[in-house]
Amino acid sequence: RELKINKKTIKGTIEETQNLAYEISNNISGGHLILLNGEMGSGKTQFVKFLCENLDVMNIVSSPSFLILNKYQTQKKFDIFHFDFYRLQDTRDLVEIGFFEILESNDALVIIEWADMFKELFLNKKNIIDIYFNFIKDNINLREITVTR
Repeated sequence: RELKINKKTIKGTIEETQNLAYEISNNISGGHLILLNGEMGSGKTQFVKFLCENLDVMNIVSSPSFLILNKYQTQKKFDIFHFDFYRLQDTRDLVEIGFFEILESNDALVIIEWADMFKELFLNKKNIIDIYFNFIKDNINLREITVTR
């Protein structure tokens, strides 16, 4: 399945974030890589929760900040690996948890929060969806979310 978005920016509420997650979830499968970036509290994990809800994840979805990795099973034909790079010092930690094998397998959906911390890892990857979450000044309930393929 191909995501029809090349570049899209929304300025919206939590409901619009949910709608965006729904749109993306209907057009992805195993082998896609979703890179999430934005300040702490800007909505990255909430977006993942919405995305996983639409993909019929059978586990509780939470931020893997302390664990670096959460794995979710779906009722689809692929698993989801949800990484959080925020606490990583270097890529040696990724070797220990099998990150590179997961990334190369192409049969799971890989989601990475704080992906820009090691963006050189994704330079030659296909099926990448980049999503940036930004706060909007003077309104704590709105976000500007930019999706790029």
